[in-house]
Amino acid sequence: MTKSIKREIITDIYEAFGKYKKNKAFVINDITYTYGQLANAVYSISTQICNRQDDIIGIVAENRLETYASILAVLLCGKTYVILHPSYPEDRNKNIAKQAGVNSLLHTEDAQNFPLDNVLERICTTELRQSTPPVAYLPQDNQKNAYIIFTSGSTGEPKGVPISRENLNAFYHAYHKLGWQLSETDRMLQMFELTFDVSVVSLLYPLTLGACIYTVPVEGIKYLNVIDILEKYEITFAAVAPSLLQLVRPYFSEIQFPKLKYLIVTAEASNAELLSAFKSCAPNAAFVNLYGPTEGTIYCTSYFIPPTGCKHHNGMVAIGKPFDGISIQLMADDDTPVLAGECGELWISGQQVMKGYWNDPEKSGACLAQWKDGKTYYKTGDLCKIDAEGDIIYYGRKDYQVKVQGFRIELSEIEYVARQFFDGKTGTVVTARQIENQGCELHLFVEDTHFNSTELHEYISKKLPYYMIPKQIHKIEHFPLNNSNKTDRKKLLDLIK
Repeated sequence: MTKSIKREIITDIYEAFGKYKKNKAFVINDITYTYGQLANAVYSISTQICNRQDDIIGIVAENRLETYASILAVLLCGKTYVILHPSYPEDRNKNIAKQAGVNSLLHTEDAQNFPLDNVLERICTTELRQSTPPVAYLPQDNQKNAYIIFTSGSTGEPKGVPISRENLNAFYHAYHKLGWQLSETDRMLQMFELTFDVSVVSLLYPLTLGACIYTVPVEGIKYLNVIDILEKYEITFAAVAPSLLQLVRPYFSEIQFPKLKYLIVTAEASNAELLSAFKSCAPNAAFVNLYGPTEGTIYCTSYFIPPTGCKHHNGMVAIGKPFDGISIQLMADDDTPVLAGECGELWISGQQVMKGYWNDPEKSGACLAQWKDGKTYYKTGDLCKIDAEGDIIYYGRKDYQVKVQGFRIELSEIEYVARQFFDGKTGTVVTARQIENQGCELHLFVEDTHFNSTELHEYISKKLPYYMIPKQIHKIEHFPLNNSNKTDRKKLLDLIK
């Protein structure tokens, strides 16, 4: 049984270090690390950063025990972590570090040459000696930020989403109340990049239980690695993106996960037919669709899918009911509530919702609104209905934000970067084409027929992470216009072969 919540998430993890000292904490690249070993790594790193003046610490994303220990050490010391990813373009990492004010960087010896010229001090975590535990951990200021995640921004600048300890602990309490039947004997998957917020719960929550976390190797084909880990280690709890299930669909007849107790689908709209087809692979698992924007701290609604089938709209699985402590409204374009049974934009409020974007009051003002009930709501940009049983039915996005491989991106950011290749003098439009059961693929249209597509592709690849790179670049003499003399994106989509 899941144990009762005591105080805050970091307190529970700190106490787990002593309570489950001999338990497996991580299995990374087939190497097992105990809670005792994890605690020693956390304490060693803590002694290097706890007394530092800077509150925001950069961490290089690596699949190493020291990396996960670094995250815990930063949280234990009451500081804020920002993840920088080795596979992302150098300019993007530098931009994020500059925006966040990162002066200290934690990394292993494998990333000692990580390019980041504005960092004042680098701390190699694999060179630190084991240390005795610091003084007993005391809960930190709830208003301090636990982490800042940078998401796609419409002007070419990544947007910082600061999640406070209050946000994180509110999520922890609400997530626990979903009633997971989990304990220290469970084996839990962590497949998400550390720059993506689902990794936060995949990392932290198992450690409050004394359970073991199984991470996915960087080398090789990711979706095959995930399936191998699920099978080899008889994983009992797995959160995955639906696109991963689609990739392994040809192998459904060969896959069996009888020990899987929970399959969480998350990060993007889930396909009802796909989940139905996967059910035979995990016959004993409860299927749960969890939804939430980064700004609302990981997840804020849940839908436990009935064994007999699920609610959906055009195949997109319902997102269910709000978490404990989350208030919702469905709003029309004029910011008034829609009538019962009508579709509207989902607004969310509660202690899980961020106070505003990092150092960006303009963007914060555009997405946060105080309503007449006195609460501040985040406008998710997702269109939904509420059915007669109170379940939220998902209808898709209302703007030019899309999800690719689980990452929420703004199409305008890709357009902005592409225009820079032409010194801002050429029109660019990015469209997202939905592929049945496969998510969406990005297509870039350029209002010019005399340029080198390969050079443009290489330029974009140096500026944006891999999941934002268009699948195809299309040259077009003039963009088609609609009746309002705006670029007709639908007609552009029709041009894709």
